[in-house]
Amino acid sequence: MGLVNSATRTAIFIDGWNFARVTYEGLGIRVDFRRLLSLLCSGTTLVRARYYIGEWSEESYALYAAARRARGLTVEHADPAEAERRRRDQQGFIRMLNRNGYQVVRRGMRVHVDGTVKAEIGIDLAVDAMWMADHCDRMVLVMGDAEYVPLVHALALKGVRVVVAGSQSNWAYNHSVEHPRPFPGRASDELLDAADEFIELREAAREIELHDEARRSMRPAATPSDELEEISN
Repeated sequence: MGLVNSATRTAIFIDGWNFARVTYEGLGIRVDFRRLLSLLCSGTTLVRARYYIGEWSEESYALYAAARRARGLTVEHADPAEAERRRRDQQGFIRMLNRNGYQVVRRGMRVHVDGTVKAEIGIDLAVDAMWMADHCDRMVLVMGDAEYVPLVHALALKGVRVVVAGSQSNWAYNHSVEHPRPFPGRASDELLDAADEFIELREAAREIELHDEARRSMRPAATPSDELEEISN
């Protein structure tokens, strides 16, 4: 770990899509987001923490349904009551983040022709991070995709120390010989090679896991994987 102290200014950028897959689906934990901030700041001064999240719209869901039908897959009929529940849950999750030190950035979901879905956040996150580079000494990027490698190189040229937080685990927490489950959202080697430092979230799982007493104090809260529900079927 590099030399950091309370005078070091830290900015945090979280790819919420990747983070939900790593923590909830891969590690099998719910996260205490205040403890996460403490871990990522590591004794430095927090300048800004931004959490990027995908939002479903009627148009994106219609495209997703059409893509599934084209592949001969079933599509559940939209239940207005269920859609409203998911909307309220996501609003509760966003409100919890806002009240615990995060600035939430919401972007639409991108549906590909093969039916795969991903939050459309990469460009916005990269532009925001480059702007913030002039206002911090250290930047923590919670993500795993190799598409962010050019961003890491650009930040380094600006003199910012770049820390990547993610996981390189091979298997999910519920993996078994009978039911093999590769780890979702695994951090790419190229991204870690470009960064100055890596925080392995599997090793920090107990430190950031949400416990019952913390859950009560952080209400309202919701499962961060709500945005993943539609593609998990």
